[in-house]
Amino acid sequence: MLFVMLVRVDPDLPVPADSDVDPWVEEGRRTGTRLGGAPAEDPSSATTVRVRDGATLVADGPALHQREAVAGYDLLEAEDLDAAIDSAAQHPVAAFGALEVREVWEDFVPGEDAPAEPDPDGVDYLFLHVPDHDLLRTATREGTDPTEWVREVARRRVTLGGHRLRDEPEAGAVVRRRDGELLVTRGPFAELTEQIAGIDLVRVADLDEAIGLAETHPTSRIGTIEIRPLVAG
Repeated sequence: MLFVMLVRVDPDLPVPADSDVDPWVEEGRRTGTRLGGAPAEDPSSATTVRVRDGATLVADGPALHQREAVAGYDLLEAEDLDAAIDSAAQHPVAAFGALEVREVWEDFVPGEDAPAEPDPDGVDYLFLHVPDHDLLRTATREGTDPTEWVREVARRRVTLGGHRLRDEPEAGAVVRRRDGELLVTRGPFAELTEQIAGIDLVRVADLDEAIGLAETHPTSRIGTIEIRPLVAG
């Protein structure tokens, strides 16, 4: 089973001295649990994109304002949710933040071959998809189907992959460790009324091109896409 783990950091909590993530990454690589991932630049670097009544609205700052902000992501492969939780519990950020583990929907665009390798040059960006519940309730299937967008970014060789996240309580969990105690809350990030429904990873020339991609995605019309540059290297 595939899971996206959103790494969330609380800036008000001190960072322990033993917070180096490299041993966790290396162990995940050794066991095959971690398939990939990357840290994102600070939330202050975020750009949000919405399309309303045909107009593209671009703003600085994150889409969701919360104490534990997304600081990166990891893609995990595990036998089940409990195994993914066990992996998240070993991550050093569990002690001063939260690990949001979400099962992904497989065959997001059924019948598609793996996309061609992206161009080696460019800037990598993380798209966080945040639907608006009120707009989603009135949207049609055609208005929310990202199939054509997924095919287009694959054709242009700018996609690094993407995942739609399940939101059922049994398909996710938020993991924290405080004072040596493991705290697990089932379901997505309960502190928010709006949830991250999916992620996309793109490699493009610059932020303007990333904004251009975001404004053509259905999420921009039924919610917000937060664009975050990934940390280079």
